[in-house]
Amino acid sequence: MKIPKIVLKIAFVHFVLIAVLTTTSVQAEDKTFAEVCSECHTGGFKGWVSGAPNVKEKDEWNKFIERDFIPKMREIVLNGTDDHKKKGGCENCSNSDVIGAIDYMMSLVK
Repeated sequence: MKIPKIVLKIAFVHFVLIAVLTTTSVQAEDKTFAEVCSECHTGGFKGWVSGAPNVKEKDEWNKFIERDFIPKMREIVLNGTDDHKKKGGCENCSNSDVIGAIDYMMSLVK
């Protein structure tokens, strides 16, 4: 059975599109984390002062995940609390950017 060229072209375009969209999404999450969250959540001075859990220390995150669950963490970061600045202090970040960064962090600590 011979596959028509148009079907192959459409399949190829879909494959490339999926690859680009997937890569872009991961990069956006990683970029927001690097630019906004990492200052406190990678064990630096600001993280030490604030008591922010370090993404390199999975055990530190267990108490936060058990206490607040991930949907609650998203709410805390998006809205801010006494312990966490709204959107991590990033006024230009969209809710989607922030949620992506949180999900990226969670992928590092699970």
